Amino acid sequence: MFKRKIIGLVGLALLALAGSHALFAQATIGGAVSNAAREVSERVPDGARIAVLNISSNYPALSDFIINELILSLVRAGSFQVVPRSTVELEMAQQEFDFQMGGLVSDADQRRLGQFLGVDTFVTGSIARETANTYRLMVNAIHLESFTFQAAYGAPVRIDNQMRTLIAGGGGDMWFDYTTGQRIGMGAANMFFGIGSLLNGHRSGWIVAGVQGTGVVAMAPGLALAAEGEGSGLIGAGVAIIGGAIVIGYILPFFHTRPNPAVASAGSGLPFGFELVSGADRGISGARMVYTRRF
Repeated sequence: MFKRKIIGLVGLALLALAGSHALFAQATIGGAVSNAAREVSERVPDGARIAVLNISSNYPALSDFIINELILSLVRAGSFQVVPRSTVELEMAQQEFDFQMGGLVSDADQRRLGQFLGVDTFVTGSIARETANTYRLMVNAIHLESFTFQAAYGAPVRIDNQMRTLIAGGGGDMWFDYTTGQRIGMGAANMFFGIGSLLNGHRSGWIVAGVQGTGVVAMAPGLALAAEGEGSGLIGAGVAIIGGAIVIGYILPFFHTRPNPAVASAGSGLPFGFELVSGADRGISGARMVYTRRF
């Protein structure tokens, strides 16, 4: 019976490792762009004339990085005629197209610009927040004549130091979620009755504390009977419950999100809201007005 419980505990640990591997498996922004370029290279016929039109996002520095890396990767593939970015921007200016390479582009404008550039295929896409810890990159290759997809790529991108720099360079919010190291430290502290989660303001730490407490209560009578050679079953059950709680406590921080950086707000009943916003150090660093436009 005790061996079965040990095997079950090992199984839970393996599941925890598998779960953490899935969380770490998201690509970096550079890796995701390389994978997108590879997908385009494999799907678009050799010799095609390609132009990267735009990657829409809220951050110009992030859009610029993705566009430049896509062009570089497609040139290195050596299978296409890749239109330089300067040529695309010059044609946009001469034809007075009302969009930027980092903004949204209508289908009609994409088609018109593609015709002016004389390309067979153009690449477009977007990157937007998906979860508290990831963005989603979408890249599409569209055949100009038929206006159909030749390739489509989508993948989550984890928020690492490079992503933070690109977002900050585009005027993005300086609030960051927990780092991987912080989550690991929180998980280690959770071995002691969920204290890691609780100290960081996450009430789910009480789940770990409650399960561990149940294990201690289950094990206590067994320890009292151990002197008489009995109680091994109760001890085994208590150890298994406590071990399961430790595994849960390790996994839990990877689902936590740092509390919203807005520390105060006002404007209830008004057509706009006013917030004091904290920076990465959690101190107040500025103000923000929020409003809604209706048409």
